[in-house]
Amino acid sequence: MENHELEKWIERLFSMAMARCGSIEDAEDLAQETMLVFLAYLNSGKSIDNTEAFLRSVLSRKYYDMLRRKYRLPTVTMGNEFTMDDEWATGNGSAIKIKSDRVNECTVINKLTAEKKCSIADEGDYLSSIIRREDAEMVRREVSFLVQSYRSIIAEHYFHGRSIKAISEKTGLPEGTVKSRLDFGRKQLKKGFEAMEKYTENSYLPQHLMVCNSGTCGLNEEPMSLADGDNPLAQNLLILAYEKPIGISDLSKAIGVACAYVEPVVNKLVEGELMKRLGDGRVYTDFIIYHRDDFTKYIKEQEGFASKYAPAYFKALYAAIRKLKDTSFYSLRLERYMLINIAESGLWRALTNCRAPQIFPKRPNGGQWIAFGTIMPDFDPIPAKRQGKEEYGYSGQRCTSLDRYLDSGCIKLYNYETSLYPFPKYDGFGLNTYQETEAGVLKLVYLIKHGIAPETVDCDPRILRSIPLLEERGYLTVRSGRPQILIPCLTPSEEKLFWDICEKASGDFALQVRAPLSEYVANHKKTIPAHLKSVPDQKLTMPYEPNAMMFVFEAINNGIHPRDLGYPCPETFAVME
Repeated sequence: MENHELEKWIERLFSMAMARCGSIEDAEDLAQETMLVFLAYLNSGKSIDNTEAFLRSVLSRKYYDMLRRKYRLPTVTMGNEFTMDDEWATGNGSAIKIKSDRVNECTVINKLTAEKKCSIADEGDYLSSIIRREDAEMVRREVSFLVQSYRSIIAEHYFHGRSIKAISEKTGLPEGTVKSRLDFGRKQLKKGFEAMEKYTENSYLPQHLMVCNSGTCGLNEEPMSLADGDNPLAQNLLILAYEKPIGISDLSKAIGVACAYVEPVVNKLVEGELMKRLGDGRVYTDFIIYHRDDFTKYIKEQEGFASKYAPAYFKALYAAIRKLKDTSFYSLRLERYMLINIAESGLWRALTNCRAPQIFPKRPNGGQWIAFGTIMPDFDPIPAKRQGKEEYGYSGQRCTSLDRYLDSGCIKLYNYETSLYPFPKYDGFGLNTYQETEAGVLKLVYLIKHGIAPETVDCDPRILRSIPLLEERGYLTVRSGRPQILIPCLTPSEEKLFWDICEKASGDFALQVRAPLSEYVANHKKTIPAHLKSVPDQKLTMPYEPNAMMFVFEAINNGIHPRDLGYPCPETFAVME
């Protein structure tokens, strides 16, 4: 290697070492040790394909070696502030009596956890001075990973210099309890220094967990809002607590965030019933978590099932379309909605007799739901061989209803979201939840249909400002400055007839696929952690079941229904007089 190139890597190594160490002396030592390994490797005649990757790997290993040396030194005696019995300080026949002006964190931890009797002249003043020094940063970090009940006692005693008696009086805890918590806290600190590489990948590369649910959301859109896209900490805590119950301190260390910040998030997840807490304080995630690959694992088998039994779906669908066309409210938009509903409802009904029904527990804040989540990486696209012939994404039917809006009786808005629709339905509307958005859209549809000026009644101004978005996304059109509704609007009697048609067709479809579908799902179940008891059978098979949209695309590809309607079709219809 040329000298100029070597100089370049020396400078690069020193820069990387400084980012790790924070002090010039340690960085110089670390860079030097790494470079020696590098040169020795080259001198042995071996080749290196990626020099920077090689150096980073060696530097990382040397850095952790340095930490181990630094934090596992023999216990030392420092100045006049700390003394210890010679018997304890003599481990291998020679007494260790080292005086040093520099205090490191391992020294503090080893002294605190000594099994033999130690005498500390003034622990409070001593440790108060230590925690203000740069080299005690690791002590503070390890204390931050203790759970609150131990963290507060350690901080009161060592950081604020309060006696055991004073802490007892302040907290109302017996002195024996204070002593036992101090002892346990010291042991946990020592363990922390003996396991300095416990951070998981979640601490520096957070994963994205998309939480969804079946059933009725809470008033604030729980459970989705408990771990939404703006809350990566909650998402990654749920991921880390999935495989087995875990203590708060271990969670904190795994994610690299102090317990003081982890505890309130965990408490909120427990209160919101996405997590459960055991009697020993450990917590676990109380719903099934899928990986994105679960939805493509059996994609070819799912498509094969849909193709094989598509004729049963077509037969039911043809009859339903004929009946719908005989009504006065037929439209291609409503036909599309019916295609989706018959496939979804038929598959669901086919499985109702072969497994117990889902029970939706009552949840806080008015919800009644079963949660499930999917880990969605932001990289690593699905290989082509694992992809399906179509995009089969869809969410189950939602219905938003309002009773006696402007004395109208009950008005409703039915919704699907599928890969056939090119827009995210309610992005950009500025409302807090999709429930709030759908209620606002439903009110606007009613006002437009009945010619009522929105400014004269209860209508969210954010919905009015979103009229251009509603037009772009196919809900309405504006002609001569006046909005006109494009989504189907049925009367209650028309709604009943529509559902009668759908129910008959989905029942006929279900009868034809019940036996083969039951056999299929019995052989396609996701394995979950043994401690997780709340997951119904439906969620064990959900990602592996033939998707309703597979049958819809079979109908489209066989010319039963057009793929392109010539306009956006939001797969929505309203019910009102």
